[in-house]
Amino acid sequence: MAPRLRSSTFLLLIFALLAAGNSGCKVTEQDIQTWKGTVKGPGKMVAVMMAEKYELPLRTAAALALVDMERHDVDGVAEVQTALERLDNSTRSAIVKGLAPGLIGLMRAGEEGGKPDGAPPPRQVRAKDAAFALISQADPETAKQLTEAVVRWYTVDFNGRSLSGNYSAEQVVRALGSAAASILVDALAAKLPQQALVKLAELIGQLGDPETKKRAAQKIVDIEREMQGQGFATWLEGQIRAQLDASGQKVDAARVTKTAALNRAKFIDEGAIPAMKHLADQPEVANRLLAIAADRNPALAARRTRALQALEGRAREHHLDALLALALDAEAPASVRDYAFDRVGDVRSPKAIAPMWPLVESAEDPRLRWRAGELVLAIGGNSVLAEFFSKLPSGDVAFEPEELEGYAVRMGQMTPLPTAVAGAQLKSPDWWDRVIALHYFQRKGTLADIPSLDPLLGDTTSTKGKSWQAGDTVGKVAKRTIDGLRERLAHAKGSAGAP
Repeated sequence: MAPRLRSSTFLLLIFALLAAGNSGCKVTEQDIQTWKGTVKGPGKMVAVMMAEKYELPLRTAAALALVDMERHDVDGVAEVQTALERLDNSTRSAIVKGLAPGLIGLMRAGEEGGKPDGAPPPRQVRAKDAAFALISQADPETAKQLTEAVVRWYTVDFNGRSLSGNYSAEQVVRALGSAAASILVDALAAKLPQQALVKLAELIGQLGDPETKKRAAQKIVDIEREMQGQGFATWLEGQIRAQLDASGQKVDAARVTKTAALNRAKFIDEGAIPAMKHLADQPEVANRLLAIAADRNPALAARRTRALQALEGRAREHHLDALLALALDAEAPASVRDYAFDRVGDVRSPKAIAPMWPLVESAEDPRLRWRAGELVLAIGGNSVLAEFFSKLPSGDVAFEPEELEGYAVRMGQMTPLPTAVAGAQLKSPDWWDRVIALHYFQRKGTLADIPSLDPLLGDTTSTKGKSWQAGDTVGKVAKRTIDGLRERLAHAKGSAGAP
């Protein structure tokens, strides 16, 4: 018969067996790292995330491992998102808070494993995607940390990273709003590719708060000035020499200098100035654009035009004198004057009318007369119509059909419609006044107006201008007007009766 065990020995044996059993089921972080490469590993890591019996640090480690693992058969980021959605709010928030430092660390991990084309390593991209996806599930402080980390990840190389992963930089910044836009200001740089600089400025201009826009405005002006400097030219020359060396081509100093100058122009004309457009509501940017537009260097006509284009919709009354100076500058290129007129029109200040009258009265430059005339009508409306017709040049003057039609279009945009004034011009002794009135009635007239147009059918006064049809007379214009008016009214009636 076997000897009986003493009770104390028996208890020690039981404890030992229990301890051995427990140690066999215990999960460690080392186990989780091992699972990253096994078939069933991802499922086990999700189970650890979901199990309340495990401590939060272990559950957080499982979530981070899912993001970090290099697998083509399982989307670890999606697994983490799905698992977190199944947890209660407090547990989810706690895991996300614990997970944030690890995700930020992965986003900052070394470039080993990066692609040959310079794209960021896949683990960084996964960490960025996970961090962005979890911002909405994080507490305010953690959300702030993740927001800054994600946006700064893009700013390291905006052009190279903007489309990386499941979420583009634009998607991320638009989703995160002004907080993200503020961080983007730090990414603005003279050496960015032009498209990247413009996109950054666009996002900041659309999403940034007033202080962010102010900082960005100062920076974009500084960038444009930096591009003008010798240091930037030297950098460009270095880039070009490196490319020539890499391709085995001979490095010719004159060729390098010329190519650098062309590239500098592209950086300014296709990068800095279009970027300024998105921040042109800021005084510093608007003033810089006007300064560029005022540069009389004959080689910069296209740049001057671009600067005025970039100011579209952002010109204010305090810019009026500078814009009028450009519009009225007889030595300025035609494109510069045209866009200066457009910007004066944006301001819509009555103060612009008086300087326009001399151009309206001019018979020497029909193109400028047309621009000034339309501008006067657009700004002054009904109040200037009588003076407008009195100031149009008289005598043996040529008027192109497009010019007269343009005046009629402006009249048709007035409130109230100047039908009585137009009707009076049908009896004007000047053929161009009668034609303006005819064009007006073609657009705004009714059937009741046709009897007042009929007498002009017999008007044999010849039109004068390069673009009229051969043998054109006021009577022929009247015939086209009446036909066009009837057609417009019939079309309107048909549209009104359509189901």
